[in-house]
Amino acid sequence: MSDSPVLIDEENKIKLKPELMIVEKIYPILIDNSIFLFYKDENEMINCYEVVDKEIVQKAQKNPEKIIDIIEELDK
Repeated sequence: MSDSPVLIDEENKIKLKPELMIVEKIYPILIDNSIFLFYKDENEMINCYEVVDKEIVQKAQKNPEKIIDIIEELDK
């Protein structure tokens, strides 16, 4: 397994390592036509949001390294 705090394992399951997560940093994962956004808040609680909008997911599939940029564009 990788040293990444959020990853997809060999069985195509999302695995979290909260001890490696930086507070308030977003960790995106693209899996099963959805984007999952994980972050640890100031109380050290793990939060997860799912993005299922087809247009956003398609953009992310074309540029997976730019998921955060794609999500931030929605706020403009």
